[in-house]
Amino acid sequence: MPTDFTAQLPLDVGLRDTTSFDSFCSGRNQELVDRLKATVLAADDKKGNQIYLWGQVDCGKTHLLQALCRLASQQGCSAVYLSLADAQQHGVQWLEDVDRLGLVCIDDVQAIAGQRTWETALFTLGDRVREQAGSWVVAGIAPPKGLSLVMPELESRLARGLIYRVLGLNDDERCQAVRIRAQQRGLELSNEVMRYVLNRYPRDIAALFELLDRLDKASLASGRRLTIPFLRQLEASCGEGGVE
Repeated sequence: MPTDFTAQLPLDVGLRDTTSFDSFCSGRNQELVDRLKATVLAADDKKGNQIYLWGQVDCGKTHLLQALCRLASQQGCSAVYLSLADAQQHGVQWLEDVDRLGLVCIDDVQAIAGQRTWETALFTLGDRVREQAGSWVVAGIAPPKGLSLVMPELESRLARGLIYRVLGLNDDERCQAVRIRAQQRGLELSNEVMRYVLNRYPRDIAALFELLDRLDKASLASGRRLTIPFLRQLEASCGEGGVE
């Protein structure tokens, strides 16, 4: 098997270019971040790990899984990230063979809850990863018992390893996360601009990151810095829908 995890993925599935541990605001999730890193970095802890992550939508689960795959690749470990939200676009054979990789990260497990064929395939994958002494990290919106799975065996399998709740960001942590993303793009956000954005736009982190992407493009196109007058001008030109 090739060691490059991207070679294992369909062309329309991959890692976002911004998902790394450096770009993740750990906040109250520092213990989890350290545990995930140890899955790849600790010499005596690389094999046989099983971790289950759960939390609300946009709390950072996907970022963490993709950051872990990226770190594994940098360390020369074969890895794959798959989101079961895309399951309907593929057959269950999508989960075949990946058990031979050193790290398997499965996202959105709730998407296949109640579908026995998929649940069976995921259970089988978990067994095979364990037999190969690989690491298996799975994420969903609820703990295993709250997924409404039809296979008690899969629920038991997911609950067998470490279980972490990914905690959402408070306002200070949300600001830090947006600043990190802005710095990656070479943008400067003043405290005034940050407060303006948080007071006028949805506060979930995914929406804020999308807004930042749009602001970045608008700033580059106009050659202007991000200031409150500039934001108001953009809002006026876009109407009630906000910055586009």
